[in-house]
Amino acid sequence: MDLMSDQKGKLKYPKSTWFIVINEFCERFTFFGLKTVLILYLTRILKFNGDQSTIIYHSFIFLSYFVPMPSAILGDSYWGKFKTIVYLSAIYVLGCIVLTGASIANMFSLDVQKIFAFLGLFLISIGTGGVKPCNFALGGDQFQLPQQEKYLQYFTTKFALAVYIGSLFSTFLMPELRHSIHCFGRDSCFPLAFGVPTIMMFIAIVILIAGKNMYVKKKPENKVLIRTFGCIFCALQAKITSTVPCKTHWLDNAKGKYTESEISDTRSVLDVICVFTAYPVFWSLYEQPSSRWTLQAMLMNGRVDFLDWTIKPDQIQMLIPLFGVIILMIFDDVLCPMFAAIGIRKPLQKLTFCGVLAVIAFVFAALLQFKIVGNTTEIPAGQGRLNIYNGFDCHVFLKSNSLQLQHQIGPLEMFNVSHVVVSQNVSGEVIRITLGFESKCNVVSDNYELNTTLTIIEGKEISYHLTRLHSNKIALNRIGIHDSLIKEKFGNPNLRILIDNTFDFDDDITLKSAEHTSFTLYSIDRFRGMDFNTIKVGKYNVFYNGKMLPTSTMDIIPATFYTLTLQRNDNKTDVRIFTKDEGNYIHILWQLPQYLCMSIADVIFAITVIKFAFTEAPKSMKSLVAAINFLTLALGNLLVVIISTISFKNQANEFLLYSGLMLADTLLLGYFSVVYRSKNTNITNPITPNENKTEETTVVN
Repeated sequence: MDLMSDQKGKLKYPKSTWFIVINEFCERFTFFGLKTVLILYLTRILKFNGDQSTIIYHSFIFLSYFVPMPSAILGDSYWGKFKTIVYLSAIYVLGCIVLTGASIANMFSLDVQKIFAFLGLFLISIGTGGVKPCNFALGGDQFQLPQQEKYLQYFTTKFALAVYIGSLFSTFLMPELRHSIHCFGRDSCFPLAFGVPTIMMFIAIVILIAGKNMYVKKKPENKVLIRTFGCIFCALQAKITSTVPCKTHWLDNAKGKYTESEISDTRSVLDVICVFTAYPVFWSLYEQPSSRWTLQAMLMNGRVDFLDWTIKPDQIQMLIPLFGVIILMIFDDVLCPMFAAIGIRKPLQKLTFCGVLAVIAFVFAALLQFKIVGNTTEIPAGQGRLNIYNGFDCHVFLKSNSLQLQHQIGPLEMFNVSHVVVSQNVSGEVIRITLGFESKCNVVSDNYELNTTLTIIEGKEISYHLTRLHSNKIALNRIGIHDSLIKEKFGNPNLRILIDNTFDFDDDITLKSAEHTSFTLYSIDRFRGMDFNTIKVGKYNVFYNGKMLPTSTMDIIPATFYTLTLQRNDNKTDVRIFTKDEGNYIHILWQLPQYLCMSIADVIFAITVIKFAFTEAPKSMKSLVAAINFLTLALGNLLVVIISTISFKNQANEFLLYSGLMLADTLLLGYFSVVYRSKNTNITNPITPNENKTEETTVVN
């Protein structure tokens, strides 16, 4: 047996790491539990729209992964990793309490609730960002390298497993608590969905402190960060001012003022950071299952009949940790040897493979969004379109020489016609028509005809409502300037309500959800302007002054335009619903392919980069390099915020943009996998024990 094997045999697996793993499980349970339901809390409770909610969500994630930078400085140079985790975990718990309180405070105005929610999210981002770079680094400090490299690999897998199991439990449980329990007069219970993670974070602190006396606590090195930046500045200054070019690396210009070790460590950090530049695009895709994909899931049917259970829109996120746990269980013994067999051995080669999977995932997401949205009406060039809604329960006869047609519109029916526009007037072409009524129409006298005009505009669709102005007079009312038939970005359905003028403003006309677990309702006041307004997907009944009208339940599906007409005819109120440009209400499990691809990419990417950052970093800057690694995730979320402010008209096109960016980024990762050379040449790769050689490559400068 050689010396290295003998040393490995004497060194046991450090038991102190179990406290760190359990602490990570509780913290990840908290973080994923909060962010799983956050997008629905922002949209349904705080009433932000889809883009606003996405921007707020990813701004919160951005801050959560930006804070690790100052936290790492505290951990490496001042407080030490253990104290940094404890102190910032206390802020974490405080933020959870404030956010839970904000979700309870429905006695306050919506603006006050938003302020408290933002304060809670800010404190949580400080807390979770503070512990991120120190948790794994503290665990890594428990091992002696290179002797315990194999144990470090096992710890990395266990650490990642704690992340995914914690997130799996919380992403399943929190949507159930939010949806299945009603509290504080709402059809949901966000206080409970936020409160349980708060308790788990408190437990995380207790677990960490319980192992206090067992940890290997490395002494902070106060000057390491200052010396690193000083080395970079000195080398740059010498490079700019020197007349004699340096024949080796540009950092060698700092020789004399800085030691060989400091220059070497600085060079290692800069080379690692160069590779990190390829990470943000992947992270911008990684976080979207909790935001954009959840908004997509809100348009899908989650009912599983044989289980008598409905998958909630935010609950589908559990697929990522579920797949993650499965993949982690086979990672060391199955996947790694499989990768080695096909030539994928180096960390950056694995990251390139993850990039390919991420591209495929977002192509799937785009195709699914196109399917949900369905087709949109296109008006041929040179033509305009007319819609006429008959509000009366009798036949109406339409005649027009200009349109060259005679048509009978059935009771409570709608008629549409396209017409080549002759006039080039901006206001459109005026068409004269005559409307006659069958004899059984009680609203008019026998042989009554309504002579009026319509307007047709090229490229536009204009609707008219045949109704009564008052009990003795009827009219053909134009509905707005023209119909806006551009589908809502996220695929939500649109509804407008047309009513006759005999209804009073005091009349209470309401759409109420037909689902017993939902309190969703829409008042007629929201539709007084007769414009299309977005509503939630679901089943609705129409109520008039507290009584449900005897009409069938309306089934509102995604990406569809609905026109609801209400009119008094004799002693009854007639209700009709018309649909246009229907979307598709498909099952939520159609998201499974994109989640599967993203889950595999997520697990391999996360476990590879966290180990890469730790093993490639100089000993004195483990937390700092980990923080820079987390900073790439922050930049990825910042990219999402920027793209969300552009506000694509179609979410599917936005998904395609991300897949295109990821494709370019995958090529960059592939380049780095060729030119980067590991600095950790003393450590053999435990994943491929049969290979004990160092590959010759060029170092990235």
